[in-house]
Amino acid sequence: MVSCIFGKKIMNPFPFVSPSPFHLLFGIIKIVLIFSGLFFLLWYYLKQKNGHKPAGNETGPTGSLTSEVTRVILPLRLQALERFVLFLERIHPSNLVMRLNNPDLTAAQLQTLLVRTIREEFEYNLSQQLYLSQQTWELIKNAKEEMVALINQAAAKSGDESMAGVLVKNVFEMVIEKGKLPTELALAEVRKEFQNITE
Repeated sequence: MVSCIFGKKIMNPFPFVSPSPFHLLFGIIKIVLIFSGLFFLLWYYLKQKNGHKPAGNETGPTGSLTSEVTRVILPLRLQALERFVLFLERIHPSNLVMRLNNPDLTAAQLQTLLVRTIREEFEYNLSQQLYLSQQTWELIKNAKEEMVALINQAAAKSGDESMAGVLVKNVFEMVIEKGKLPTELALAEVRKEFQNITE
């Protein structure tokens, strides 16, 4: 059947409907709506199939990134804390002096050796500060400086001509006078941070 819209002949897609212009226009609109609906359903199906999760279950790119960063950083933080535990133990006067003491050295030579060892071990671990809290790092830095100062003060009391044994004696006397050393305070903070990130 043929109808005429705006002077043009168009085949009637609905032969069972009266071929008036309004019926033809209504029929076309229905076809467009049906195809639009089918297209939307197909799009939604493909979107679900490609792994899109409903909003309530999404962790989002930020959550995924945070989890990945934590997975990578955590072992590095633990390693940094372990290394600073070792550093603080090694620069404790009782350990440092007993490890490096040589009775053939003068007090000045032993002083130089002790101070150099502390600074070299500190610099070796310097990059590990990235994985520590600011408070822990400040305590470690302070412990290092205090140990260097203690050795220098003990050396000043020893005299220029003294042998290493005099410096060792003065160091231990100053340790007793100070009571709790900065290395011990820093070590307690490192252990506390270790417990906080492993709980």
